[in-house]
Amino acid sequence: MEQNKTGSPAETSVKAGKYLKYAIGEIVLVVIGILIALQINNWNEQRKADKLEAEYYCRLLEDLIQDSEQVNAVIKLSEDRLKASNQAVRLLQNEKAKKVEVGKQLGLSIIAIYSDFTPNNSAFEDLKSGANLNIIKDKNVIKSINNYFNKVAGYLSIIKVNANIALDTFYSENDVFNTGRIHSQMLTERFITGMEKDVYESMNLNYEETLTETMKYELLNAALTYISTNARQLQLYNLIKDEVNNLITILEQKCIE
Repeated sequence: MEQNKTGSPAETSVKAGKYLKYAIGEIVLVVIGILIALQINNWNEQRKADKLEAEYYCRLLEDLIQDSEQVNAVIKLSEDRLKASNQAVRLLQNEKAKKVEVGKQLGLSIIAIYSDFTPNNSAFEDLKSGANLNIIKDKNVIKSINNYFNKVAGYLSIIKVNANIALDTFYSENDVFNTGRIHSQMLTERFITGMEKDVYESMNLNYEETLTETMKYELLNAALTYISTNARQLQLYNLIKDEVNNLITILEQKCIE
């Protein structure tokens, strides 16, 4: 009698069950492997995003540190101009105010008065130009940076208005000989080296010459305008400095995280 090679139905059922369990096990392992790979990939992507976020915080901080150095420089210029304009008022109240001395202080009162503070925005513009803005998870930082640039722009617009007032006042004085402006300028390097010797000597200015009472009154008005302008500019630059320092404090904490 020929033996049944395929085995009994019970044996076939057992084998099928083993194969099914094996297949399910294989599928489970594959799924687990895929999930692990996805998790690792997500972890790597998140790590890259975190690194890029930290880099942007540090780049933004570097720009603010440059802003701090820049605003300190313009504050020093404003302080020097304010000091000179006060000195001009002192000199103009003397009975015999020398043209050359007053002219020098009035010139120093407006020197570099139109020098601009320009906030560094390279990192922020780079951040906004691509798809990187969403990398910054702390949206309060973005809000703080936007507020910073908006406030600085407002302060700078007022500073420029004041600078224009001072410059208009200065250049409205057409008679540079009677105001003493030419006397003080003749002693500066650009005139000493810029004029040929015979031309320079031909001017033959009297550096002991004093201002008339009428001219003293006119220049006193100008000097007071410069005091007002420089004091206001100094106030506004210090407000900008406060904004810079506040944002630096925020970014310093983010840069080291």
